Amino acid sequence: MDAPRYNGPLTRFIRNTIALGRSDPWPADIDAAARDPRAVPLCLNCLCPQERHVWFCPVCGYPTGDYVATMPYLPALLNGEFFRRGVMGPPENRIGVQVFLVVYSAASYLFFAPLYWYWMIRRARGKPICFEREWDFEIEGDV
Repeated sequence: MDAPRYNGPLTRFIRNTIALGRSDPWPADIDAAARDPRAVPLCLNCLCPQERHVWFCPVCGYPTGDYVATMPYLPALLNGEFFRRGVMGPPENRIGVQVFLVVYSAASYLFFAPLYWYWMIRRARGKPICFEREWDFEIEGDV
């Protein structure tokens, strides 16, 4: 009964990683800077600094905040933004993103996925549904 109960390759990898002391990938100074209460969070889309407790980035409109992935209705907004980027704007050249969009839309849309794929193909040919709106914003202090 000395043998471990689960002895698969993933279990061996986890045990070896912990045994070698490589369980934490971040250096201590980066971890301390990220956990500092004075640290300014950034938008995941445009990397603009964000104020605390905002739901959407004021520059690009992307869902942001500390708990976007865990709130009940905010992941739906995040998925909508993700799918919107598959059919709007300039053509997507990265094959990995296109494959992921096809697979994820098939899993999410089921029967309506072919309609989404049609709009993806139109975007790839340079005819998107619409073009992204350019936001004009002023920086405080500019005159």
